Amino acid sequence: TDQGDGSWPTDAEVMTTGSLEQLPNSYELSEVYPNPFNPTTSFSLQLPEAADVSIQVYNVRGQLVSTIVEGPVSAGNHQFTFDGANLSAGVYFLRASVPGQLNEVRKLALVK
Repeated sequence: TDQGDGSWPTDAEVMTTGSLEQLPNSYELSEVYPNPFNPTTSFSLQLPEAADVSIQVYNVRGQLVSTIVEGPVSAGNHQFTFDGANLSAGVYFLRASVPGQLNEVRKLALVK
């Protein structure tokens, strides 16, 4: 949204714990940090509106090794942590999807 004219922002806003928090205006998956990681890594997901979200981790063979979230998530900025302590060192793929809005993959390197 261009706000160079000095007008009031028109983006949706929501009240959260007594403060005004501006909602993100796009669906976005951040980079995973740290990467390589041992044993945990974190990332964030921005949702401009509540949505059904699926975030899963797969190994290089395409086998599901972890489901981080599966189901409805409220609008806003959300932080997630993935714990690979029970996995072998190697390459994994984090897939985040919101039907019709977002389908992204991040490559993870777990070192031990």
